[in-house]
Amino acid sequence: MPLKLTLKPNEKVLIGTAVITNAGQKAEITIQNTVPVLREKDIITEENADTHAKKIYHVILNMYIDPANEQKYHKIYFKLVKELFNAVPNDGFIGLVAEISQKILEGNHYRALKICKKLLTFEAELMANVTG
Repeated sequence: MPLKLTLKPNEKVLIGTAVITNAGQKAEITIQNTVPVLREKDIITEENADTHAKKIYHVILNMYIDPANEQKYHKIYFKLVKELFNAVPNDGFIGLVAEISQKILEGNHYRALKICKKLLTFEAELMANVTG
């Protein structure tokens, strides 16, 4: 089933490995085949991956858009997860990371990204409690 996207003016979207910017008014595009699709708001760049959870999200994003190098990203992912648990030994992370890891192993990287957003929120709340 085709995916229909509505883009606001100047909104960016990643389709496959191409970044597409809507240069005009509201636009609708239809994607006829199965390719990775992410809106600009769902992308964390390497430069902006400044916490453990953001780095994990960024690596999963790379798995999603670059499946040919998935094994390389798996190694990085599990290294980052270990670093997360060492830096912040909190039981709240365990369930989320288990869910994320299961989706990665199933090859469902888009769903892993969605679950990882919960990890980002949890990390932000934890950091706010420590610094606040």
